[in-house]
Amino acid sequence: MKRTLSLLALTILLLILTLLIIWPFGQSTTVEQRQEDTRHGSQVLRFGYNIPERSALHLAAVRFKEEVERQTEGRVEIQLFPNQILGNDHQMLEMARRGELDLLLIPSAKLSVALPEMQYADLPFLLPAREDMYAMLDGEPGRLLLEKMNRINMVGITFWGNGFKHFTANQPLKTPSDFAGLDIRIMKSRLLRDQFNLMGAEAVPIDFHETRQALLDGVVDGQENPLVAIHGMGIHEAQTDLTLSEHAYLAYIFAISGKRFNQLPGHLQTLLIETARDLTPWQRAETERQESEFLAEIEATGVRIHRLTESERIQFQRAMQPLAERFETIIGADILAYTQEYATLQHPKDNRWLIGVDTDLSTVSPLLGLEIKRGAELAIQRFRESDPILSPDIRVVTRDNRNLTGRSSRALDDFARQPSMIGVIAGVGPLAFQALQMPLESSLPVLNPWMNHSDLFTTDSRLINLVSPSYQFAEQLTEELRQQNISTVQLLTETTALSEDLALAIETEAIKSGLEVRSKARLDPAKSLVDQLEIRQNISTDAIILVLHSQLLEQSLEWYEAHPDSPLLISTVDWTVSARAPKVLSMQSWHHGDTATEVIAAYINRYGTEPSSVSTLLQSHDAAWILLLAATRCEAGLHDNIKQALNAAAPCEQLVTDFSSTTPGQTGRFRLHLAPAYRQTDSQRGTP
Repeated sequence: MKRTLSLLALTILLLILTLLIIWPFGQSTTVEQRQEDTRHGSQVLRFGYNIPERSALHLAAVRFKEEVERQTEGRVEIQLFPNQILGNDHQMLEMARRGELDLLLIPSAKLSVALPEMQYADLPFLLPAREDMYAMLDGEPGRLLLEKMNRINMVGITFWGNGFKHFTANQPLKTPSDFAGLDIRIMKSRLLRDQFNLMGAEAVPIDFHETRQALLDGVVDGQENPLVAIHGMGIHEAQTDLTLSEHAYLAYIFAISGKRFNQLPGHLQTLLIETARDLTPWQRAETERQESEFLAEIEATGVRIHRLTESERIQFQRAMQPLAERFETIIGADILAYTQEYATLQHPKDNRWLIGVDTDLSTVSPLLGLEIKRGAELAIQRFRESDPILSPDIRVVTRDNRNLTGRSSRALDDFARQPSMIGVIAGVGPLAFQALQMPLESSLPVLNPWMNHSDLFTTDSRLINLVSPSYQFAEQLTEELRQQNISTVQLLTETTALSEDLALAIETEAIKSGLEVRSKARLDPAKSLVDQLEIRQNISTDAIILVLHSQLLEQSLEWYEAHPDSPLLISTVDWTVSARAPKVLSMQSWHHGDTATEVIAAYINRYGTEPSSVSTLLQSHDAAWILLLAATRCEAGLHDNIKQALNAAAPCEQLVTDFSSTTPGQTGRFRLHLAPAYRQTDSQRGTP
């Protein structure tokens, strides 16, 4: 009996162990089904989107399904869920992020809260033609935008679309002035609000499905939408005029759930990506084909159709330019710089001058890099205003070097091949060093308005330095420190060649002049900045010198803002601080007259914010101004002639008298002084 009971207990124990091994505890039915599918070599992928079956987007999704299933011989099944069957855009996005929905088509505008850069395609009149927008979305700007989908656990594949937007109203809308006083329906968006406000209209957010009734009731006077939406919602039945403006693109992003994507085998990942991208041209062509049908049907109802002339389109482009500039830091200065370069070079004009700018817009010092770009833009603006009749068409072509030597080298080569390029400004990054390697016969001048580095100052250089070498900068700084009665300092630097070179020069000069350097620390961006700065608080000194050029400068100043008991802060880079910041001194360009005030006022008016670094802005402005004056008064673009201009030699003797921020005895070098940093709440520059 005992033996029988023992055998029975052993049998039960074995059964329990077997169940524990094979039973899939804690897994959902969906995962069980997918594991079963995988064991049998099959996959089921669900594809959701908000558009109906008739749309070109749905037809492209059908082709995608058919092609994937054909190439996998049925081992992969694509299930389509159009027309918001699974929920609205936001609900489907959350499903995809959790891995509950595999494939998603979503309007880029619907991602603008989580990813503000996705407003790119909404920028009105950004490019001259629809083919240009396609080229950008399929090129570098599109790649940069799709990469950002990783931040929300999605894999961006390609841009499909629902067509370009047009204006409707009960009157023609062919110039920006036609919008004055009108109420225009928009989807809720700051960018769209500003778009219509710039033209004197009032933007009114209204749900898309309520738009037609709002137009009929006179709540709003007009709206913007692609033809598919105008036709599908019957908006043309509530409006008398349609202006074919094609001013912005209603882009849809084809995306894959990041969670699901990582579970797929490599060959299937590649198949999904390549199939979606291969279908992109067909999807756009089908949209255009359908649009021609919609337009014919709309016109048959008696709606008046208006097409913009080239001069009218140019009026809109000029009116909308401030919008792109004010959203530059939101959408990405690197993305917009690439777009502006493409538009400039793809559509050349006679009597055009180009100024090249090579600077970091996206990695180490993006805000300083942006000030370099904007300084050149403001110089061109002021130059045009000084002589609007005789000025040629002048453009800035900016390259984002990402602080990489190879990118700066390619930029310099590309700039040199442009016959209308009058010169190049070396911004944040390695271009100044690259310019030293330019061949002797090179005629393209490269101006360095920003970087202080001893190695840049050679006797036989193709580079025109507008800044003093680091040892002279250090002499100026230590002299002013003595005038401030500062006797003990600590240095904070970073792991960049520029910062380390300048910090060494400051330390050497400080010791020579009798200043005590009690500490020198290198901040590590990979470690906690808070911990690193808190340690420095225990060191008693009269001042802390920030020898920082990267984003560590801004982050450090923000930290010190919360610690008003810190010693006097001195920054080797001029930086705008908040009203709450402790006392900060910085090395600044010295400008006579009203130049600085005018440039700062023009900056605020144009870009809608205050500059991050006034001196960086002014130095870039002056570098561009030198190029423009030299191109006007000398033979445009020749290196030797600009050298003559900087040395006050004939035939450019008038140039230096107009350029007032140079150091006496060192023509062409910026005069620097130590002064209170520019504060956001104060429009006037501090004085020593």
